[in-house]
Amino acid sequence: MGLLELKHKIQMQIENADERLLRIVSSVCDNYLEDTVDNKSIVSESVVAYDTTGKPLTLEQYNKQIDKGIDDFNHGRFISQEDLENEIDSWYNE
Repeated sequence: MGLLELKHKIQMQIENADERLLRIVSSVCDNYLEDTVDNKSIVSESVVAYDTTGKPLTLEQYNKQIDKGIDDFNHGRFISQEDLENEIDSWYNE
């Protein structure tokens, strides 16, 4: 479904919505529009990914997270697959 089809579908759903649904949609829109990062509205930029909590990321934010991950790796801030598996196994043995 393309953007125009999606917009049309949502418009039709809103036209037929009851007050409860309209309040939910309004709240979602308000929260989305208020979501800012570095005092910049994320709405004005393209979302290229989402973090593990579902927060949308712009290309700039995404690249910063990648750079942080590379820096963490270069400074030894990681856990090996084997160590991780041993840690998980220890949870079951407690």
